[in-house]
Amino acid sequence: QGARWGEEEEQQEQEQQEQQQQKKRNSP
Repeated sequence: QGARWGEEEEQQEQEQQEQQQQKKRNSP
Protein backbone atom coordinates (compact mmCIF):
# COMPACT_ATOMS: atom_id res chain seq x y z
CA GLN A 1 0.00 0.00 0.00
CA GLY A 2 2.87 2.38 0.78
CA ALA A 3 4.37 2.18 -2.73
CA ARG A 4 0.93 2.48 -4.33
CA TRP A 5 0.12 5.56 -2.26
CA GLY A 6 3.46 7.08 -3.30
CA GLU A 7 2.62 6.56 -6.98
CA GLU A 8 -0.72 8.30 -6.54
CA GLU A 9 1.01 11.21 -4.83
CA GLU A 10 3.42 11.57 -7.78
CA GLN A 11 0.51 11.62 -10.23
CA GLN A 12 -1.23 14.36 -8.23
CA GLU A 13 1.97 16.42 -8.16
CA GLN A 14 2.35 16.09 -11.94
CA GLU A 15 -1.24 17.23 -12.46
CA GLN A 16 -0.71 20.25 -10.21
CA GLN A 17 2.46 21.19 -12.11
CA GLU A 18 0.62 20.93 -15.44
CA GLN A 19 -2.18 23.16 -14.15
CA GLN A 20 0.33 25.77 -12.97
CA GLN A 21 2.05 25.72 -16.37
CA GLN A 22 -1.28 26.22 -18.12
CA LYS A 23 -2.06 29.23 -15.91
CA LYS A 24 1.35 30.75 -16.74
CA ARG A 25 0.68 30.22 -20.46
CA ASN A 26 -2.70 31.93 -20.17
CA SER A 27 -1.11 34.87 -18.34
CA PRO A 28 0.20 37.53 -20.74
